[in-house]
Amino acid sequence: MKNPKIENILNLVRRPSRYINGELNSHTADMSADFSVCLCFPDIYEVGASNLGLEILYHLVNEKKLARCERAFAPDEDLEKILRDQKIPLFSLESNSDLKSFDIVGFTIQCELVATNIINMLDLSEIPVFSRDRKDCHPLILGGGPALTNPEPFCDFFDAFVLGDGEEVLPEIIETRKKFKKSKRADLLKELSKIDGVYVPSLYKVEYNDDNTVKSVLPFDPDVKKTVTKRTLNLENAYFPSKKIVPFVETVHNRLNIEVARGCPGQCRFCQASKYYRPWRQRPVEKLLELVKNGVESTGYEEIAFSSLSCSDYKHLEELLVKTNEIYAASNLNISLPSLRCNERSLKAAQYINRSKRPTLTFAPEAGSDRLRDVIGKYLSEKQIVETLLSANAMGWKVIKLYFMIGLPTETDEDLAAINSIVRLVRKEAKGLNFNITVSPFVPKAQTAFQWVAMARPEEIARKIDFLKGIVPASLKAHNHRASVLEAFMAKGDRRVSAAVYKAWQKGARFDQWADKFGNDIWTQAIKESGLDLDFYVYRTIKEDEALPWDHLNYGVSKDWLYNDYLKGLKESLKFKEQTQNSDGSGAAGSLLATGGSFAAEAAQRSSLLPQNYVEPSLLQQAPAMRVLLRFSRKGAVRFISHLEQIEVLRRAARRCGLAVSFTAGFSPQVKSSFGPPVSVGHESSCEYMDLYFNEKKDLGEIKEKISAVLPDGFCLLSVKKIPLKFPAIDVLVNVAEFSIKNVAVLDKDVEKFMSCGQIIVEKTKKGKTVEIDAKPLIKNMQVCGSTLKMSLYFGESKSVKPEAVLKKLLENHANYATICNIERTNLYIETTDGEIYEP
Repeated sequence: MKNPKIENILNLVRRPSRYINGELNSHTADMSADFSVCLCFPDIYEVGASNLGLEILYHLVNEKKLARCERAFAPDEDLEKILRDQKIPLFSLESNSDLKSFDIVGFTIQCELVATNIINMLDLSEIPVFSRDRKDCHPLILGGGPALTNPEPFCDFFDAFVLGDGEEVLPEIIETRKKFKKSKRADLLKELSKIDGVYVPSLYKVEYNDDNTVKSVLPFDPDVKKTVTKRTLNLENAYFPSKKIVPFVETVHNRLNIEVARGCPGQCRFCQASKYYRPWRQRPVEKLLELVKNGVESTGYEEIAFSSLSCSDYKHLEELLVKTNEIYAASNLNISLPSLRCNERSLKAAQYINRSKRPTLTFAPEAGSDRLRDVIGKYLSEKQIVETLLSANAMGWKVIKLYFMIGLPTETDEDLAAINSIVRLVRKEAKGLNFNITVSPFVPKAQTAFQWVAMARPEEIARKIDFLKGIVPASLKAHNHRASVLEAFMAKGDRRVSAAVYKAWQKGARFDQWADKFGNDIWTQAIKESGLDLDFYVYRTIKEDEALPWDHLNYGVSKDWLYNDYLKGLKESLKFKEQTQNSDGSGAAGSLLATGGSFAAEAAQRSSLLPQNYVEPSLLQQAPAMRVLLRFSRKGAVRFISHLEQIEVLRRAARRCGLAVSFTAGFSPQVKSSFGPPVSVGHESSCEYMDLYFNEKKDLGEIKEKISAVLPDGFCLLSVKKIPLKFPAIDVLVNVAEFSIKNVAVLDKDVEKFMSCGQIIVEKTKKGKTVEIDAKPLIKNMQVCGSTLKMSLYFGESKSVKPEAVLKKLLENHANYATICNIERTNLYIETTDGEIYEP
């Protein structure tokens, strides 16, 4: 931590580890650099830290020394309140610098619903929210990400946008900003607009027709390009970080994430991401295997994910899986494939997944019937779906998650009923198979073939959900359809929508992408007060010849091509209807029901064809040959991580050290270890203990050297002791904790008076309830040493008290004691029944 003010307020928030620096493989801020960039993610750290795009750019800028590059994330509500109350600007993670002090502040925009969080972060940073109000001294505010197939609702808040891949564009923007650092802002923006893939919205004038539709979006200056084309990267030789940041906090994707490909070979008519990331590009398998090696060695992650919009379409997937499995089978590395198509190729790949670690397979058929899947461009037959699901079950999968959309163009109740038919057929043939089904309202998006389509109204969406819940024999969850309406409002909006976004933020809208925080009433009022009509943006079918707010942005597919593809989808429906009329009319699901008896047997036969070089994870682990007791200290920012977070830090350090550590038995092996009693969040410590087992005997000096070399900043390995293999765990043995509390204005006589009390009643929080206990029997001793108070406390399975609770009682009415007193746990002891004291 660099800023004392920030250190103090972190004692007051729920999860301070979100806001500290020093994660393994992060970059130390070079404060001597003359240029700085802060990359922001408008959601909490746990979500943003998993974003691959942000991390790629962060490492790229730092490793190539283009600038001092740091990160910032949206503060949760508790920190926001403290920042506003204490008038502290929003700060970066690495150096705690004010965001307003950076030369460039960039935002990753993954979805439309983060708009109010972006405004909130700008406001907390004391940066003018509207681009028109920014002066030459303010940072350049950039935006990028897949939600920018239509950036128009964001235009009032941003100086420039990056369309498409950012790896080549961002360095060019940095270079231009450096050259124009002392120039007028208008000159900088004009120069930025010359870069391919950069859109500067203030240089374009929007005109509207009398019926509120867009008339045109044209540059004010004829020298500015009329159409901005997205930037596309050659992925074959593209940069990718060799060392992924390992957060202290458990993130939403808590694993090593390696991108195998970008884009998608499929062209589903509803899919915004496939249009944004197109064309389909693949990384060389040799490069990926190198990234796997470097990533595993530098992170200690126990799981690796090969990610893409459709990883099962990666042409070298089997080779990648076979080689990864061969190399790392003994180290208990789990493989995850986040996006699989519902076909036999995906099942072949899924055989490499540890089924007990990842007990759920996920597929997204999107629509219930063949007809509707043809309409939306998801060319997948019911026969393929049923065969795939039955094969998965025969391979041992017991839970399958299916995703569907409702409210799709041309959808009828027969299409919905087809979901029920598939589920019932598979369950009839499968053994012990359960389904978790999620349905989400279809949201038409810009730059897709369905951008002209109206969204289904809320009452119709609600009816469809009720219809499915009444017929589908499975667990069925529905996405918040009110949030989907807002998503459509933003996705198809023009620049006038920004007024509603700003009003919603003023009324308190935050984290609209979170179901428990979405404020529907706030948005209803904001849209009304902005003079906008929700029906116009969301529930209206757009005419073919109507100018669209995003027509001046080229994502590699022409408007004419998209409209013809839209018509093609509608023709698919007519073609399917004609084919059905020429057959017996039973439809695919009906024919499968009639012949379904053979599918289970065929599925079982296919599932037995495991690749010859597949290595089955072993349930048995080698018996440990050695056990050591490690003693660590934790100082500085890492004192804000929790006990469970610290356990993961130390386990991963053990995996990274290169020694033959032991693992637990079973399908989900962990590093065989145990840990000392937890220390409170915010406390430093010189006595954090870890029992660690090894498969072979090692020199204690080598163990200390190798583990010390892989610890994150703030942790230090103090000692290594060999202990018997059969010996009680340390958390069972120790029962006395010694604390040192600095900067306490208390005298010896105050302590003597305090300890002479018959009872010392303090408050203790237990299972969410505050209770009063007598702490006197738990205080072994207390003494003053200058400005430091030393305190020893007893603890056990059913008795404990925190030193801060005792301190609060001692100081009685002293305000904000936790922010001014530095508490360190200095020692743990074992006290026997006869009063003997031992160190572990």
